[in-house]
Amino acid sequence: MHDRKLQLGIYEDFGTKTCAGYPGSLNYMKEDAETFASWDVDYLKFDGCFVDTDLMPQGYPKMERALNATGRPIVYACGWPLFFHIHGKEDKIKYDDVRAACNSWRVYDDVLGSWESIAGIIRYVEKYQDTLAAAQRPGGWNDPDMLVIGLPNVTVDQAVVQMTLWSIWSAPLIMSNDLRDLAPEFKEILLNRDVIAIDQDPMGIMGKLVRKSESVGVYLKPVTPTRGEETSFALAVANKNELEVKEVQFTLKSIGIPTGERYHVKDLWTGEERGETVDSSYVVKLELRPTSAVMLKLTLIGFHEENACSL
Repeated sequence: MHDRKLQLGIYEDFGTKTCAGYPGSLNYMKEDAETFASWDVDYLKFDGCFVDTDLMPQGYPKMERALNATGRPIVYACGWPLFFHIHGKEDKIKYDDVRAACNSWRVYDDVLGSWESIAGIIRYVEKYQDTLAAAQRPGGWNDPDMLVIGLPNVTVDQAVVQMTLWSIWSAPLIMSNDLRDLAPEFKEILLNRDVIAIDQDPMGIMGKLVRKSESVGVYLKPVTPTRGEETSFALAVANKNELEVKEVQFTLKSIGIPTGERYHVKDLWTGEERGETVDSSYVVKLELRPTSAVMLKLTLIGFHEENACSL
């Protein structure tokens, strides 16, 4: 697998059984970590079924120590906050402890191949965005679950919404689809280098909802390149209404873009670049189809687009 430039991920569970009923790692973490390392595993998803949530603040760090002791770098993806959510214990989550143990952590319910599921995750992340943004930084990432781009009940526009917002959040981009029959239009979404570069921006900041009007959300994320304390920005606008076209209009200043700087503007989904530079007085006017999104990059003048992701 590694010879083909692929990486190996594996699933296990902190409890006595996995969520599907297979043997879990409780009381066998050292043995399981050593086994995974001997198999050259690169990524471990460690779920939280069939175990008391009160044990998680000790148990998840215990598996982290077991993985580190193997000497093999294994990305450690935890289910810890998800199971606190499932049991109504959001107020008990100590994200400093989660981040100290885990490379990523699930924050909400499993994603399904439907707009309803994607929209539910978006609502949850928006509700808790201040807490989640404070928890995240390079090396520790909020995980809103996998990309369902290419599944039968997700349209192209809805796939663009998911890819856009997951990238605004700096979320892990892990696909849940069958690459053998992935339609070209979905492949194009997943391979958009400019959008991936926003997701993987080195500052690792989680963008936030900064303006909301009915079903339309406006999201802003500071990104590189920077000049002193000033940053460039990724700007996303999403219409989450399933039936209605929505029109939106706002100035950059109204969503927090500072005065005194000028920016190049590029539409990351169409590739269109505006010839002129803009400042915070610039008016964004959009007409959005049902369940669709637009994503712009506002790059500080004086920089070229050299930091797009290379695949």
